[in-house]
Amino acid sequence: MIALLLVTALAQSADSSGFDHLKHKGLFPTCLGCHAGAETKGASIWPTESACAACHDGKVKKTVVWHPRTTPRRTNLRFDHVEHRLEAKEKAPSCAACHTEPGEPRMAVRPPAPGRCFDCHGIKTAHLAAPDTACATCHVPLARAVTLTRSDVARFPVPPSHDDAKWAGREGHGAVARSTMTTKCSTCHAQEFCYQCHAGGTPPRVIAALASDPRSTALSAHRAPASHGANFADRHAALASAGTASCSSCHIRSDCLECHRTTAANAPGYHPGGFLSRHPAAAYARETSCSDCHSQRSFCASCHEQSGLVAARKLRTSYHDGNRFFSAGHGGAARQSLESCVTCHAERDCLPCHSAVGGRHYNPHGPGFDAERLRKKNVQMCTVCHGAAVPTP
Repeated sequence: MIALLLVTALAQSADSSGFDHLKHKGLFPTCLGCHAGAETKGASIWPTESACAACHDGKVKKTVVWHPRTTPRRTNLRFDHVEHRLEAKEKAPSCAACHTEPGEPRMAVRPPAPGRCFDCHGIKTAHLAAPDTACATCHVPLARAVTLTRSDVARFPVPPSHDDAKWAGREGHGAVARSTMTTKCSTCHAQEFCYQCHAGGTPPRVIAALASDPRSTALSAHRAPASHGANFADRHAALASAGTASCSSCHIRSDCLECHRTTAANAPGYHPGGFLSRHPAAAYARETSCSDCHSQRSFCASCHEQSGLVAARKLRTSYHDGNRFFSAGHGGAARQSLESCVTCHAERDCLPCHSAVGGRHYNPHGPGFDAERLRKKNVQMCTVCHGAAVPTP
C-alpha cells in the first residue's frame, strides 16, 4: 500500500557521515578498496580502521577517529549488493550508476534515489505513486524489517492515494486491501494498525492475514471519512440510531461512553425521549449492551424496586403481572434472555423447582439439550442442580 525507500543506512555511508569521497578520489581507483562487501559475500561494506590509519597516522595526515558500524542497518530494503550483482549479471549497474548524479565526477557520492531503482526495474512513475504491487520489489514487510524503530515507522511518508477523501471508506483502502490481500499493505502495516479502527468482532480476512507488529501503531489510522463533516458530533445521533453497523466498523463502545456515560444529569443523554417507557423491549432484544453503562444490580434493580416492580412472593406477583400465568411459560423467556432474569434473580430462586436433588424436580433443559456436550464443557454448572451425582450417558 505504501512504498517507501528508507535509506538511512546508505545515507550514513555517503558524505553525510562526514567523509568527503570526492576529496579522496585520487587515492582510490575503485570503490571496492574500501567497500569490499559490495562484491564479496561476507565481507564488510565498511572500510576498516587500519585502512584509514594507513594515511591518517598523525604523521602523513592528521589522526582521525573511525569505527565501522557493528549493528545491522536500520532499513526495510530488500537489497544485498552481492546478490543484486549476481542476479543482474551483465546488467549489474556500476557503483556510480546508483551513487553519483548524472554528469557529476566520479566519487561525488550521494545516497541512492528511488528513481534509479525504478529506471532499472521498469517502473515509470514517481516513488510514492508507484503501483502498490511494486513495493515488494525493493522492500520487505514491516514485520520482517526488525531493525526499524518505532520512530522510523512514524516517519514513513504518506502516498498521494491516501489523501483521497474516500480512502478511509470501503471503496478506498478497503477495496485495495481486498484485491490482493496482504501484498499491498504489509510493507508499512500490520494487524495492530488496522485494529485502531477495526476493533471488536471478527476481523476481516485481509487483517487476519497480516502479521502482528505493535510498531505499526506509530502510524495514525484515525482519519475522519467524508461523511464526518463539520459539527458531526452534534448531528451523529440520527445516523447512529438508524443502525450501528457502520459506526462499529471504526468505533468501539468506549468511544461512545466517553460522552454518553451519564453522571447524574450533567452529561449529554444517550437515549431518545420516551425511551424509559420502551426500554424493556430494547433490553430484551439486546439493541445495545445495557451493562456497558448500567450496573444491573445497583441501577436496574433499584429503579424497579422504587417502581414496585419486584417479586414480592416468588413468581406470582408484581413485575411479571403483565403476563398472566407467567410462571408456566417463563422457561422460554429465560432461555431467550437469561441476562434479564439475573437482574433480579439468583440461582437459589430457580433451585426450589429446578433441581434433581430436591424440590419439584422440574427439568430445566429444553428440546435438543445435549447433556454430554455441556458436561464436557463445564461440569461445575451441572453440579449446581445435580450435586455430585451428575448423570452420564
